[in-house]
Amino acid sequence: MISNWKATETWWNNVWFTAKKPESLVATRVICGLVAAVHFASWALLGSQWFGRDGWLSLDAGRFLIGDKVEGTGSFYRWSILYWYPDCLAFVAGAGLLASLALIAGIGSRLAPAVIWLCLCTFHHRAPSLAIMYEPLLVAMMAYLVIDPGRLNWFRPGIASGEARITVNIVSRLIQCHLWIWIAFSLSSMLAHPIWWNGEAGWRLMEQRLGWLALSDDSQWLGQLLTHATIASQAAILFFMTQEITHWLGRWVLFFFVVSVLLLLNDWMYASLLVAASLVVWPVPLSLQAFQSKQ
Repeated sequence: MISNWKATETWWNNVWFTAKKPESLVATRVICGLVAAVHFASWALLGSQWFGRDGWLSLDAGRFLIGDKVEGTGSFYRWSILYWYPDCLAFVAGAGLLASLALIAGIGSRLAPAVIWLCLCTFHHRAPSLAIMYEPLLVAMMAYLVIDPGRLNWFRPGIASGEARITVNIVSRLIQCHLWIWIAFSLSSMLAHPIWWNGEAGWRLMEQRLGWLALSDDSQWLGQLLTHATIASQAAILFFMTQEITHWLGRWVLFFFVVSVLLLLNDWMYASLLVAASLVVWPVPLSLQAFQSKQ
């Protein structure tokens, strides 16, 4: 009993508290920064049409949709500065965009992902009904990067140094756990609907022409094949994420799932975040010469 407990304790410490090189988070951080930059740029261009004083989603409509002052809706926790100062939308979007560019460039340390996270929540709390599929995943990724954004400016000391840190590993594990739970919920929600069992989901999405593929009379079999392959790939991802020996298989299965997202939905933002999260699980071997400290 005692030996089993010590073995479990050793395994737990090795999983969560082993120091890891900060270079492992660079690609994840850059991809998340790119997605966030596009996200805030779109709000800067179109946000006033939604949240302006005469926008489609006025303050009264926004408060009604979040169940303001209605018990049990949780509206009290949906704080957003846009409820009090709707004219500051451009400022919030601009701050988020600048922080996203700083995150990509490796400037701002933990402040950049913190600002991005705050700006994301500001927009999301203002209109949760407008949330897109990738937004919850982006918010979570930014919260994790606040703990440790990985290698920053490789010519500066401190957090920019290449020394292995426990916080880097903690961030990697949190992203890995979040990705596993995200895929598990995605799979379970699909299996709750008969169209994902009988193969109709794929060709219905193709019929709506949301993705790269369009439905024709001769391509219904392709839609059914993609439907079942999407289900199978997610189940395989959940398995391979827990198996060290078959890590290389997991990378290719995740690649197929990302391709299916593009084929059926053409959702580049969601696909990019899936890739960003998967890079901490199945890192792509890259030359680290660009990340070496410059003396």
